[in-house]
Amino acid sequence: MLKLAPIFTDHAVLQRGKPVRIFGTADTQTVTVRYRDAAVTVPVRPDGTWTAVLPAMPAGVPETLTVTADSETLTREDVVLGDVWLCGGQSNMELTLGNSKDPAPALDACADQKVRLYHVGKHGHFDDQFYAEEAASCWQLPCRDACQHWTAVGYHFAAMLSAHLGVTIGLVECCYGGTSVSAWLSEETLRASDAGRAYLADYAARMGDKTEDEANADYLDYCRYQQAWEQRAAACYAKDPHMRWADVIAACGENRYPGPAAPVDPLRPHGLYDTMIARIVPYTMKGVLYYQGESDDHRPDTYAVLLRDLIGEWRREFRDTELPFLMVQLPMFVYANENNGDNWARIRAAQEQVFRTVKNTGLAVILDCGEFDEIHPKEKRTPAKRLALQALERAYRKDVDDATSPFLRDILPEGEGMRLTFWHTGTGLVLRGTAGFELCAPDGTWHPADPTVSDDTLYLSAPDVPHPIGARYAWINYGEVTLFTRAGLPAAPFCRMI
Repeated sequence: MLKLAPIFTDHAVLQRGKPVRIFGTADTQTVTVRYRDAAVTVPVRPDGTWTAVLPAMPAGVPETLTVTADSETLTREDVVLGDVWLCGGQSNMELTLGNSKDPAPALDACADQKVRLYHVGKHGHFDDQFYAEEAASCWQLPCRDACQHWTAVGYHFAAMLSAHLGVTIGLVECCYGGTSVSAWLSEETLRASDAGRAYLADYAARMGDKTEDEANADYLDYCRYQQAWEQRAAACYAKDPHMRWADVIAACGENRYPGPAAPVDPLRPHGLYDTMIARIVPYTMKGVLYYQGESDDHRPDTYAVLLRDLIGEWRREFRDTELPFLMVQLPMFVYANENNGDNWARIRAAQEQVFRTVKNTGLAVILDCGEFDEIHPKEKRTPAKRLALQALERAYRKDVDDATSPFLRDILPEGEGMRLTFWHTGTGLVLRGTAGFELCAPDGTWHPADPTVSDDTLYLSAPDVPHPIGARYAWINYGEVTLFTRAGLPAAPFCRMI
């Protein structure tokens, strides 16, 4: 039987300007794919899979994609060439347009946007429901009923980009709330590093000596309990949106998240690589948007290793070593019942490290978009806009003013303080307050510092630190954001020693 991969449906968006891979399965010897004036015939592999590569074509009007094998023919209507972006990550990428801040203007205008979306079914293991969801997946056209369920960051990004470029933007939404970076990597890649093996070891320890059936039964019991718990918690927050966590626990009972380890747990290491990423490779795309890191804050110092591995693996799987990869740096955040540590600051530093060292990457700094005690900031236009600026500058090679936030370049002792220089200062730096800056004394202690900006440099001084050996800014999970460009882009946080 002739089959196309599930991602090839009516209304699909194919990538313009690149050779386009069309793929599926068949029980014949050859398959022929036709689109526009192109026709490609390819052999079917011994395992029944096939891949046809259409020549690069420019954007244009929607047309019909036809696939034939012997007497079988499949057609996909309203298939258009544009730019395809994968939306990956966890809950802040997953947060829907309908649940974002002030969605009405976007929903009112969505039907007029040249934006389409394919949602990769959220299912963490293979069973009958998985295959039913796979068969039901389709590319969606923009309308109010559909768009309210789309990724808010992705929708706003696509609408802005489409308006600027004049082409259809296709979004492949492939994200899952609560996921570690380890869920999106293959087992082989995880086993190749100490950082990855640590996640696999955690999973094995949590499994203990349970059989797979025992672990799965425990996990399904947890799911039933947690679903009821979340309903009770939602009722509490409906009565009091600012209820303290301790009071929620007292009223609702124990919160057992994330539950026991099990082969059916979608959050397990390499789980979503196996069940989501593997279903869409090697679809031809323009680039990746990635908003993730919150669930790895317990291991911030190895996050850069796994994020770098993820970029490399996805580029290999999607057959594009130059695939642009645009990340969202985590904003300010802390729960009301937590100590205000620096683990999120270290995740942010890891994200910047990857941006600095891996080619064709971008980093949207949204330090100023965080909300106290709310891990899901509802205002998603700003992150989307900063991603769009990164895309225009880094993926489309456009000359865009103030597309990238300032990043620390160097620290130099000067007088009794330090002079700091930056990359990407635009038309200059400005202060919106004086909090968040610190200098390190020779004994290793940190002290608040007074900042002064001069065009594109920053001078820090502290009466208690006449000979500083280091400087840092916003090195905390949640705090004031005070250093910006004149165009309003926040500077990335930093911690640097001489």
